[in-house]
Amino acid sequence: MKKLIFPILILWVVFSFEVLAQKKKTLENISIPEMAIDDNTKYIIYKEVVQQEGSSTILYDKALAWAWNFYKSPTNVLREKNKEAGKLVARHRFVTYDLDVKTGVKNRAGVIEYTLTFLFKDGRYKYEITKVNIKSASYQGIEKWYLDSQKEYDHKTAGYLVQIDTELKKIISSFKKSIGKKEKVEEDW
Repeated sequence: MKKLIFPILILWVVFSFEVLAQKKKTLENISIPEMAIDDNTKYIIYKEVVQQEGSSTILYDKALAWAWNFYKSPTNVLREKNKEAGKLVARHRFVTYDLDVKTGVKNRAGVIEYTLTFLFKDGRYKYEITKVNIKSASYQGIEKWYLDSQKEYDHKTAGYLVQIDTELKKIISSFKKSIGKKEKVEEDW
């Protein structure tokens, strides 16, 4: 039995180093996502006009229903609700993480805030995600990370940008799917 323990221990140590080396290798090669910068504000923006069947009020109601289901505390998130003007504004936040290369442990890095604005017209809606910033005492947009990363690569910054891009794209996908659902028409007996 003692003769088996030593070879098993050696194999375990060798495989542990291989796994750590693979983690480090993948962390250093994170691709920085493409992000659009608004020409006027110089801030990062996600925006699109989506063609969608329905009146502006129906589209507004679908977006409002999505917000009530998507956010844990929609009364705190929804900042402006104006059905007549066809405008809905939400302000929300999510957490980013650092991944320690040596230990593989995820540590909370910071809170990212964003503003999501919907504008509705008959047959279409527009969304804009703007004011993407690091929650702090003063406004600190993520544009600095993005522009600096184009000059000099930093895997931590690249990791934050990937997390932000992934989270915002999940949100976009979620509301597009929800607003795009066809309503079930119930038969009137």
